[in-house]
Amino acid sequence: MNVRELGVEFFERLNRHDPLGASLVGLTAYDALLPDPHPSADRDAARHFRATARSAASASGDDIDRAVLRWMADTAADEAEHCLWEANASAMVIVSPQSSYFTAGGEQRLPGAAAFFDGLADRYRDASARGRPSTRAGLAQAAAQLEGYLLRPGPADVRAAMRSLADCYTGELSEVARDDEHVGISEVRGGEAGYRAAVAAHTTLPMTPREVHDLGLELLADLETQWSSLGREAFGSSEPAAVRARLRDDPALRCASADEILQTVAGALKRAEALTPEITALAADAPCHVEAVPPEDADSAPAGYYRPPAVDGSQPGTVFILTAEPEQRSRFALEALTYHEAVPGHHFQAVAAQGRESLPDFRRYVDTRLGAYVEGWALYAEQLADDLGLYSSPLARLGRVSMAALRAARLVTDTGLHAFGWSRQQAGDFLRDSTVLSERDVRQEADRYIAWPGQALAYSVGAREILRLRETARTALGSRYRPAAFHDQVLGAGAVPMPVLSTIIDRWVTSAR
Repeated sequence: MNVRELGVEFFERLNRHDPLGASLVGLTAYDALLPDPHPSADRDAARHFRATARSAASASGDDIDRAVLRWMADTAADEAEHCLWEANASAMVIVSPQSSYFTAGGEQRLPGAAAFFDGLADRYRDASARGRPSTRAGLAQAAAQLEGYLLRPGPADVRAAMRSLADCYTGELSEVARDDEHVGISEVRGGEAGYRAAVAAHTTLPMTPREVHDLGLELLADLETQWSSLGREAFGSSEPAAVRARLRDDPALRCASADEILQTVAGALKRAEALTPEITALAADAPCHVEAVPPEDADSAPAGYYRPPAVDGSQPGTVFILTAEPEQRSRFALEALTYHEAVPGHHFQAVAAQGRESLPDFRRYVDTRLGAYVEGWALYAEQLADDLGLYSSPLARLGRVSMAALRAARLVTDTGLHAFGWSRQQAGDFLRDSTVLSERDVRQEADRYIAWPGQALAYSVGAREILRLRETARTALGSRYRPAAFHDQVLGAGAVPMPVLSTIIDRWVTSAR
């Protein structure tokens, strides 16, 4: 079996194991399926994925495909073996099966929904009994999300299963849950090894938690100059701490309404789409839609997130923007958020990869398993937007710096929580001191990192690597360097680990000389 054939088999098995994830990246063929919450399903998947990685090592075919498949199969095996989600019940989309169901559900899944929710309750009970209890905060959020959906009409058996799961969260699971002093995944059985695997998966690089932690502190220090220079332009103040305090505390910098939030995002999106030819040739004629986050998801939702277009055309690429409590939303950060989640960020990434029909499917449909590439590009897109002059004011450019500071702080916070024993309070305190997040966002960000160990590391690590590759290409090619051509190479690669992307760029530079 050659590497492409092996990849087809792997991709099918992966998506049947995680059909909710498949739906979230636009693969509608799996929209009627639900994952099996029983531990045996994960054990079987881990064995299969590990065998795939071994077979890929000697399979004939393209060496880039081989390297990507080996990495993806090994990472999928690690994920199935460690199952960190079972120790982290939450309402966090993607990492929480419950939340992913609500985001990617649909009527086709209703026949199996009751058994799915019952199975989740059994899995969380089993995990707790094996020394892997969830956090009390995560359980409360998961229960609150269910209560919100129970306000809607639905089949009696599904509603009964949801009610039972909510009661399980607030009852027996909460009684043995981890408190706010012990929220890191290293507190549970197998958590330390699981976190090491998560760091490797989300950075795609051989970095230790200590190296990641120190990198975050270094990046935060490097941003002080930008805080100072842009603060002088926007406010007449060059003291970084004073600039951050103004952004955090000035009510005049908050949004007045949900409509203002959506209009600001739509305006930034329109400006970015107008410059598509300067960015890439791989994402033409693919408009991105903007929608508000559904009210029942607002309590646990990030400021924005992206849903790729469905392969059958049934749904467009859509950026979901949090509009709840607009007076808590920072106006200055909305443009950077748009460039990250929509254009030229995740939307261009998804459209470009899906359009490369010559690539195997396991590279075309980008997902969170290749976070350094996925989130690294999106964070790079925020900087690219600045390079292109897309930000409307010095205040909006400060918004970009505030987002860069958040991503750097994530490196410190995530490793602090999961490798160095930080409490929920410590995580919140560090985010409050290092960023301009509102109190609401501080809580949400800390709880997000608690629920999804390692994912927060992908952004800054990936963007830093893409910037390094860009500078290498620019230096090597000199006057022959074209930004759009570089972006075509990055976006046209599909989902790849960062060492593989480095190989792709090195080969392109050699051929372009």
